[in-house]
Amino acid sequence: MRPHLDDPRGPYRGGGDSHRDRQPLRRPAPGRCVFAGDAWCRGRGGAVTGDSHHSASVTVTDSPDGLDARLGEARLRAASRRGTVALSGREVRRVTKLWTQTILPPVVTAVLFMAVFGGALGGELRQVSGIQYLWFILPGLLVTTVSGQAFANASTSLYQARNEGYIDDVLSSPLRSAEVVFSYMVGGLYRGWITAAIVGACALPFIPGVDNWALAAVVLVLTGIIFSALGVITGIWADSFDQQAFIAALIITPLALLGGVFYSVETLSEPWRTLTMFDPIYYLVDAERAGVTGLHESAVGLSVLVAAGVAVIVTLWAVRMFRTGRRLRP
Repeated sequence: MRPHLDDPRGPYRGGGDSHRDRQPLRRPAPGRCVFAGDAWCRGRGGAVTGDSHHSASVTVTDSPDGLDARLGEARLRAASRRGTVALSGREVRRVTKLWTQTILPPVVTAVLFMAVFGGALGGELRQVSGIQYLWFILPGLLVTTVSGQAFANASTSLYQARNEGYIDDVLSSPLRSAEVVFSYMVGGLYRGWITAAIVGACALPFIPGVDNWALAAVVLVLTGIIFSALGVITGIWADSFDQQAFIAALIITPLALLGGVFYSVETLSEPWRTLTMFDPIYYLVDAERAGVTGLHESAVGLSVLVAAGVAVIVTLWAVRMFRTGRRLRP
């Protein structure tokens, strides 16, 4: 029988581990690193732990390999940036590749609305609140286009990733939750803004002009952020396409139709006037109308500030839902 390496009388004496050097295996506390050179964990906010006889107890500043650790953290940050750009690019390419499903239908729908309401009915209505009817409805069409497409893209893309299982590739990457949420939101923002830009370009020859380009752009940016973040939340929450379609068909669409897109709230009677005033999309439409036409029925500054606050809240909510990891796997 072959002698054991730790047999002090055998030919392999000294070849095994010394009993005095043996240390029990220790499981680090959650969120803590095992090795001092574990730059990935430190880059994610972890801390080094270990035994006093080992280098694991050495902090980054005390370790002779501190420079290498800092270089590792820099490489990690660079890898995170590349990963964020790659995931965002994948979402953008998805929109561009499927343009007949993602871009063309909303553009055709908005152009038909302009042709029917602005052309056919515009001859009868002439003016609303003292301005051309096509000019009046254009801001609402831009807002509803951005909101609907940003929501649809973010929710559909994330739900498909969960349903088909390739969300695991994203979850196993070193990307932070905020970076992943940002990447999915980029696809929704791109889809919403590109469709709105095409619709606006189609309408521009038939309207007097744009009163305040900066305000109009800011409102569309906030609209895209709000609804793409809501799309991420829905994509995490939904367990089926039916649940996802429920949010889009029975919440987003009614809010858009009651948002004062085709009418002035001053012409409404109760209870429709009150319902419109409680519609959050109405204030986005009114602020966009102020940017495009100069006409508004509410406090534009307050509407923009509230929209900015809502954008921050729903984005943080989406990041928190993704960080918890619940419902991300079917």
